[in-house]
Amino acid sequence: MDVRLSGEIEVRSAGRPLDVGTPQQQLVLAALLVDARRPLPIEALVDRVWGHDPPAGPRPVLYAHLSRIRALLRRAAAPDGGPAARLERRHAGYVLDVDPDVVDLHRFRRLVEHADRQPDDGARAATLAEALRLWRGEPLAGLSGAWAAQVRAGWHRRRLDAVLRWAQAELRLGRAAAVISAVPDLTAEYPLAEPLEHVLIQALHTAGRGAEALHRYGLVRRRLAEELGADPGRELQALHRSLLAGAPPPHLPPPPSTAAAAALVASADRPHRRTLLAVLAATLLPTATGWANALRPAGCPAPPAASVGRARELFAAAEAFDQQQRPHDARATVADAARLWAELVALDPDRNAPLLAPAALPALARAGVDFTVPRRTLLDWLGRPADTPYPAISQVILLRGWRFTAPVCLDAVVRAYERTPGLPSPRAVADVRPAALEAAVLDHARTRHGTRVADFDQLLAP
Repeated sequence: MDVRLSGEIEVRSAGRPLDVGTPQQQLVLAALLVDARRPLPIEALVDRVWGHDPPAGPRPVLYAHLSRIRALLRRAAAPDGGPAARLERRHAGYVLDVDPDVVDLHRFRRLVEHADRQPDDGARAATLAEALRLWRGEPLAGLSGAWAAQVRAGWHRRRLDAVLRWAQAELRLGRAAAVISAVPDLTAEYPLAEPLEHVLIQALHTAGRGAEALHRYGLVRRRLAEELGADPGRELQALHRSLLAGAPPPHLPPPPSTAAAAALVASADRPHRRTLLAVLAATLLPTATGWANALRPAGCPAPPAASVGRARELFAAAEAFDQQQRPHDARATVADAARLWAELVALDPDRNAPLLAPAALPALARAGVDFTVPRRTLLDWLGRPADTPYPAISQVILLRGWRFTAPVCLDAVVRAYERTPGLPSPRAVADVRPAALEAAVLDHARTRHGTRVADFDQLLAP
């Protein structure tokens, strides 16, 4: 049995595809497969399939889908009599008892985690390449709904992280040509992913193609200016300066294995462990963000390269510039603060997002963003970037320096954006499509204020 969630959902038995039913039945199957071997309450199944608009009496419909899925699993049973997948009803909910390794996205995650434990970059790069070959396209392709969009967004982030780690391992092995061959196609899929451009420019520089590296940086800078109204981040700018100075490419230290790092931390005196963990996280951040964040325990300070306090200072400085009637300085400072806000949230969302949400609210209000929900609710949404699109959409509004002439209600804009066909609910700045966001704001302005403007720019203050 072979199950594919990357691309259109497929269930194969002895190499031949089976009929997986209607899109709604596929959603039920996907909901069970994503949580393979874990109980899923029926309320959660209903929510994943129908979201906030379930039909009257959804359970009989759901039971019919579950019955058909049981029949599908029987047809997919191993021809050699091996263990078959089973759908069971337990006290805590429904459980799809299937070997996670037969599901491509679970196999992808296992291989990526296994890469951390490899003894050298050669084995690490090979394991990550094996994982990346499992990617066949947009996960849960053709399935609609907020839950499916959230799953897609999460797996895109995992894929992007795996690509970066593979490319950095290849560069440490001196195989820049492999990176130059593979990464450009991915930058077209993730046009605002600066780390991906960073590793490509680094590969071009390493291969002795300095002029192409400089040209690539110029393309990235123009794209970010057009799409986000922002400059490249600090790391990309530092790489650009090194290119201009003719400096050799920065050395990429190999990341220590999980076991080695754990042993190092365990051997440290208790008072020094938190500091050591922070230093390890800072060292590993460019090459293994997910591993570093998993290693750092709750309450451990963020790496010294970025500061929550600095982001708050920038938001406060922007407010001071506003009071001094210096709108250009205020907008530039807000963009810096929003960029740092996004970086810190990506670094440690559970810790940093709730700390920065209160500082972001005044900046959003000055931009003309209105709120129809209580402040406490809004702070909760801005503090949970993994669960809601509010932080990502807010960051893009601030990065682009928009100032609206009439109040724009954030929750209405978010709803309008999420209704855009074919777009996942964004969880990071790179996931937000500015053109779709402009259309959502324009749609909201027409609906709420009766504005007859035909162009988004007419909503902006000069």
